[in-house]
Amino acid sequence: MRLVRYNPLNRSTHWPTLWENSFNDFFNDSFFNTKTKSDGTFYPAVDIFNEKDDVVLNVELPGVNKEDISINIEDRVLTIKGERKLEHEDKKDLFYRKERSYGCFSRSFSLSDDVLVDDVNADFKDGVLKVTLKKDTTKEEMKQITIN
Repeated sequence: MRLVRYNPLNRSTHWPTLWENSFNDFFNDSFFNTKTKSDGTFYPAVDIFNEKDDVVLNVELPGVNKEDISINIEDRVLTIKGERKLEHEDKKDLFYRKERSYGCFSRSFSLSDDVLVDDVNADFKDGVLKVTLKKDTTKEEMKQITIN
């Protein structure tokens, strides 16, 4: 345990401020963070998992139309691009806080050598883009060598 000298001018040691900072930090947590940059781009959340025969990417894209998404593979790099368009902005509405982000996004992922770039499937349902990449299962698995 560490002792810290009380300083009334130091706001971080004052209990109401500690509570207030904890409350604000809660909403700045990555769960609430839209990962928006100041130039109008944002980064959608992506889950990547490895199955026996596939590599699967689930990309959260609520509010994005299927027509506004493009998926490309070039030099073993999978790139997902798109745009979430602002529906309309009513100038007479008064916003207290505006957290929803709009604009373009781009995410790129390097593919391992065992992924077949010619066998890719993409589905878009309920705001989630699911990209399934088949793996080459004909490659020889790691072989254990016994030492004599």
